[in-house]
Amino acid sequence: MNLFDIKDPSFLKTLSIKELKNLADDIRAFLIEEIPKTGGHLSSNLGTVELIIALHYVFDSPKDAFIFDVGHQAYTHKILTGRAKDFHSLRQTDGLSGYINYDESIHDQWESGHAGTSLSALQGFLYSQQIKGEDGRGIAIIGDASITNGMAFEALNVLGSDQKVKGIIVLNDNEMGISKSVGAISKALTRIRFNRLFIKIKRFWQMILPKCFLEILARMKRGLKSFFQRQNIFEDLGYLYIGPIDGHDLKGLIYNFERIKRARKSVVMHILTDKGKGHELAAQDKIGTFHGISKPSLKKKEGISWSQGVANIIYDLQEKTKTFVIMPAMTVGTSFVEFSKVYKDRYIDVGIAEEHATSMAAMMAHQGIKVFLPLYATFSQRAFDQILNDIARSNHHVVFGIDRAGIVGEDGSTHQGIFDVSMFSLMPNMVITMPYDLAEAKALFEYAFMKQSHPMVIRYPRGTTLTLNGEAIEEIKSPSWKIMREGKDLAIITYGQSIDRLIRVSEKMGLNATIINARFIKPLDEVMLNEILKTHHKIFVYEEIANVAGLYPMILSFAHKHQYQNDFMEMNMTDQIIHHGNYQEILKKIKMDEDSIEKALKEFLS
Repeated sequence: MNLFDIKDPSFLKTLSIKELKNLADDIRAFLIEEIPKTGGHLSSNLGTVELIIALHYVFDSPKDAFIFDVGHQAYTHKILTGRAKDFHSLRQTDGLSGYINYDESIHDQWESGHAGTSLSALQGFLYSQQIKGEDGRGIAIIGDASITNGMAFEALNVLGSDQKVKGIIVLNDNEMGISKSVGAISKALTRIRFNRLFIKIKRFWQMILPKCFLEILARMKRGLKSFFQRQNIFEDLGYLYIGPIDGHDLKGLIYNFERIKRARKSVVMHILTDKGKGHELAAQDKIGTFHGISKPSLKKKEGISWSQGVANIIYDLQEKTKTFVIMPAMTVGTSFVEFSKVYKDRYIDVGIAEEHATSMAAMMAHQGIKVFLPLYATFSQRAFDQILNDIARSNHHVVFGIDRAGIVGEDGSTHQGIFDVSMFSLMPNMVITMPYDLAEAKALFEYAFMKQSHPMVIRYPRGTTLTLNGEAIEEIKSPSWKIMREGKDLAIITYGQSIDRLIRVSEKMGLNATIINARFIKPLDEVMLNEILKTHHKIFVYEEIANVAGLYPMILSFAHKHQYQNDFMEMNMTDQIIHHGNYQEILKKIKMDEDSIEKALKEFLS
């Protein structure tokens, strides 16, 4: 079959099981060939091919709503809903999203990007259908790592006891999240699934035994299972539990989905899949290396990733001061694999549970333990209440590493790290920083852990930076800015990776400008700011954030308080949704690139 000819999933209902299996092979081969060209989520999509084919075969999208948790595992869904022809643009500027996207298709009915939301959305859909008098079914597809999220448990608790609606939950159990799944729920699923060897043996006998023998064996298995197996957590919560089911057996999936359609209560169907199926290296990967892959770079990247650089700093810091690292399911993404092996007694991965991680960190800090909590900027928002009430309010000494700060590019609108500064800056006692390079990052981490006692944020971007090579590390004794260039015409204030951008524009324009590295966003370096406002009439502030409560408003407040009458101009991305695409192309689209800076500065200086 030519996948480019697919317009919608209705054609599936005319295919035989053999033809469906051939289609699954075609899709898997297509994904293995296409994803490395653009980058994207590989392992999770290879593991869900048969599942999504079976769902579309049995149910009727969009009347029946497919609610994908996170959405990064829905590439087969995109193909079956007519988007194979767009895969050359996957995650590219103005191209196909790597997640579910409302604007792409009527079949995309839940757009999140953050784990653990699908079951709440499922109940919302079911109630909406009831109110509107419509009969569409709601099917949530959630992974074994996402279901350990606290929000998922809140929804499980409510929906299981709700007799007014019937929801279908497909638990995709592949023993992996972004990194290896952790915790008691993961262990419980292991007990429920019995043994993967059983599934493999079952596949073998299905190939060689006649159908009548298989039916007899199935009845015997059900009897033994009901006799020996205790109730599981889903049955305790009020669900009809079916499983574990082989998630790559199309015939079995279709048979069980047809059974579920007739059920009179909410159902959990537990399927077992092989993450990375069809790709030898991805299938063998047990730590998350092939969870997401990048497209080949034509330009050789120098240095190391910021994530790896920060992990190295924390590793080296153990010689000066012991720290405890709490990790919310991002061991690979934040490059803490080595640390987790060497310092097992100072490291815990709590799974996709940012809120839990934050409150745990607060209590450990209260007990005098120095805690490092790395979070992607986009995921830090999930723990807003816990950070505000359990850490900032009570001034607990927790150091946050905010990874992927700023524009993250191809992951799109749900993952852009542009809101964290405004969130953190409204919190009392919170110190917010962003280093220019790894040397400054090391100085900030030493300051954070050894020279101050407030909760402190150290932001760093996605991408690469130059490796530390034994250069002298500046000692930071107090919140301070740093002058990068001296000048008289105007003062340019920025921080992080934006500094080099502003230096290049200033040099290109031949400006006699003072360029300030505002590495402490909060609190301000009031001594330097006071001097700048006295000696420079024009102040230009550039921030790669959504700026409602960032550096620029704080500078304006300071200037107003001290009755300065300077001329100010800002550039930021306030009140915008930043979609997926190449980093430089995004900057250009939102008029934050070097050409736009030059144009803005010319207008400001005219």
